[in-house]
Amino acid sequence: MSRWYLLAGFAMTGLLLAGLVLSNPNHGTSIDSGYYLQSAANLLAGRGYVVQETGRLVWNGTFPIGYPALIAGLSGLTGLSVLVASKLINGLFLMVSGWVWTRRLGTQRATWMLSVWWLGGFLKLLTYTWSEAVFLVLLAEWVWQLHCLLTAPTPRRTIVLILVGYALFLVRYVGGYVFALTGLLALLSWLSPERLSLPIARQRSIGRQLLTASLAGITGLGTYFELNSLFSDSAFGGERFLPTESSGQLAWLFGRALLNEGLLIRDFTVGGSDWLAWLGVGLQGVLLSLGGWRLRRAYRPMNDERQTATLSQLFVMTGFVYVGVLFILRTLSPFDAPNLRLMAPSTFCLLTAGLLWVGQLPVQYQRLIRPYWAMLLLGSWLQLLPQANLNHKLNQVQARLFVHR
Repeated sequence: MSRWYLLAGFAMTGLLLAGLVLSNPNHGTSIDSGYYLQSAANLLAGRGYVVQETGRLVWNGTFPIGYPALIAGLSGLTGLSVLVASKLINGLFLMVSGWVWTRRLGTQRATWMLSVWWLGGFLKLLTYTWSEAVFLVLLAEWVWQLHCLLTAPTPRRTIVLILVGYALFLVRYVGGYVFALTGLLALLSWLSPERLSLPIARQRSIGRQLLTASLAGITGLGTYFELNSLFSDSAFGGERFLPTESSGQLAWLFGRALLNEGLLIRDFTVGGSDWLAWLGVGLQGVLLSLGGWRLRRAYRPMNDERQTATLSQLFVMTGFVYVGVLFILRTLSPFDAPNLRLMAPSTFCLLTAGLLWVGQLPVQYQRLIRPYWAMLLLGSWLQLLPQANLNHKLNQVQARLFVHR
């Protein structure tokens, strides 16, 4: 597959994102976006990493500094507003990611892997001034660096793994979970190395490197939280650990969230009309059934490529561990209920693992799957429609477009 097709896909994605931002009454911003943009503007103005609260500037411990610093840096270099810079940051990270993964896997496999970004839910993350898009790009990079370390452990690869993990944390606090995962892998490398398919001669070396990465990362997290305490009155940006819902309610919240993450075309909502979601369930079921049936009829056993298989396994593990960590944190802190943004890392990892597997199939099998996946991608753009007050918001968009004309 020619790289020109991939480049054309990115160009179309850029145009689509620009249209989505311009058609959105708030230009793809939310309350969290306000924190990011205000912090970035204050960094640019030399006031430090602060936001305005109750009429005074205070240290922004609510969100880590990474994403606002990226926005401020690009805005300062280009002279663009922080809002425009925030949109470009998301797009630039995706483009660099596409270039890097194409060099690693080849155009064909990389195209399958990167097509996850053309799902409606992930296009929405790219459209908004949220840190999730950058976080997901970095998470994929972290999994790759972990794969490289497990393949051939060296001090340099350990350092790179630590740095990428810390970048994840600086973009979203929850990114620190990768250091807990690294520690778990260190334990597995000693107790059950066959689960990681590690060469016997390298078990001890890999275990030491993983433990080093875990301890160094956790030390870095502690240092940042100490800075939060130094510049504000809380290590975690306010009261985080408060009473939350009962275990039964939490199980229901996560069960509903996991159901929605499996629905690629349209999510179910609470208190709203779900006819589009039911339409999506039917369409997704038909497409997956037909595609799976055709693949099963034509499929013949083959020798898997070890690199892609191991990489897919690491993505699956990273996604499942994230869900577990998110559930534990939610039992300790009453932050938002699991939604598109919070669940995106697990969905991203699991879908990426599946698409990597598809990308290693012989071309004739990929051709069978491609039209069904393309229709699923197009259908998933229903996720871009507002979840609440759909008719009212569509009328607002129509009026806005009419005014621009």
